[in-house]
Amino acid sequence: MNPRRKPGGLANPVLIGAITVLAVIVAVFLAYNANNGLPFVPSYDLHVQVPDANELTHGAEVHMGGALVGFVTDVRAVRTPSGDPIAVLDLKLDKSIGRLPVDSTFTIALKGAIGQKYLAIGLGHSKRTYPSGATVPMSQTSATVDLDQVLDMFSPPTRTGVVASTTGFSDGLAGRGISVNDAIGAFVPLLGDLAPVARNLASPHTDLAGFLRGLESFTGALAPVANTQAQLFVALDGTFRALASVSTPSLQEFISDTPPAFDAVIDDNPTTRPFLTDSATLFSELRPGIATLPTSAPVLADAFAAGARNLPGTSALDDRLVSLAQHLQTYGQTPAVQQGLARLTLTASSLRSPLAFLTPVQASCNYVTLFLRNLANVLSESTTSGTSLRFSLVAIDDVLGGESNPSSQPYTTPVTDPTAEHGPLHVDPYPNTDSPGELAECAAGNEPYSGAAAAIGNPAGNVGLKTESTTTATSGTGSKK
Repeated sequence: MNPRRKPGGLANPVLIGAITVLAVIVAVFLAYNANNGLPFVPSYDLHVQVPDANELTHGAEVHMGGALVGFVTDVRAVRTPSGDPIAVLDLKLDKSIGRLPVDSTFTIALKGAIGQKYLAIGLGHSKRTYPSGATVPMSQTSATVDLDQVLDMFSPPTRTGVVASTTGFSDGLAGRGISVNDAIGAFVPLLGDLAPVARNLASPHTDLAGFLRGLESFTGALAPVANTQAQLFVALDGTFRALASVSTPSLQEFISDTPPAFDAVIDDNPTTRPFLTDSATLFSELRPGIATLPTSAPVLADAFAAGARNLPGTSALDDRLVSLAQHLQTYGQTPAVQQGLARLTLTASSLRSPLAFLTPVQASCNYVTLFLRNLANVLSESTTSGTSLRFSLVAIDDVLGGESNPSSQPYTTPVTDPTAEHGPLHVDPYPNTDSPGELAECAAGNEPYSGAAAAIGNPAGNVGLKTESTTTATSGTGSKK
């Protein structure tokens, strides 16, 4: 007796197989699209610009805070407006993370020492956020240094150098175990003092993170000139090779002689300081002359060229000048001449102050020339037997208290009669002549006259430095300057 099947059961093998195949297809579809997110699930899309995708591929994971928050759906190669090639990463992120701040960072990193790449998001703090579909600029992206990139720097020459350095270090440490132990023991106090230093570095006020960010920016700025730096090291290698060839004994002796040389400079510094001070003063005084060199240099060059052409024909004069110099040297070494030069030097030193006082009398006021000219005019009246003295009598009224009679005080009575031949006293016994300590004026001969009041001494105010001009005498006549 066959049992009866219950009505409504899935006893049809074809139907069961069809359902099973459909479930497998759905599972495969979901597994295939798992890296792009589940279908019909809302997502937060971003496009991230990077200089180099660094082996980041389609389906790579996107992490934030260590958690999986999305996938890279595509990696595209594009060009910037300037024509530079870059990569754009299309991201599909979980809607639950919200919109990312615009100061968030995107870093391409390794899952392990050797493994797949993923994109790590560093959450920012800005109030502005990226909308869905926005493009993140390259300024917010970076990539970590891969192990293979680190190992690439160990080229055959580098490996040879590392081997040589390791051998040198081993030779330097050989037989120095006791010294190394002593050094390790000396490090104990250092480690004790290192704790407060570490606390200071960990303090937020130290801003060690800011320093490291600045260091990162600095190294990033050096990256474009890496080839130039490499050439610098190559040139330094040549320089050090050249120094190594003279290290013994030349460079070694130079290093040994440097400390005594510094000691000698320190000891001689008080003696050389006046020389250095005078040299600085000399160069300061030479500065105006040096400033004229652009104009005077061509003239001097022409003069030197003319001298070079003419000097070969002056050999006889040169011989006579040499003989003259030798005679002068012999003459100058004579005791009597040296005594005379000493007295002449003393006389010149004594005359320095008077000459400094009297020089402006002629240089500024022309008084010496005027005196000699007037003296010549006094003796210029010719007679049959020579010249006679020219002068005029000045008649003075015999007025009580006037200049013609003795008086206990200067005559200061004003003139009341315009035809009178007397007036108040005008005298300047010590006029200003622009000499040191005096007013810069030529008072003598420039004093104003007033018949209403006496004028004694230098006039009020400054009468200036103008005096009567003189000219060079010609044909035995005229005045002399």
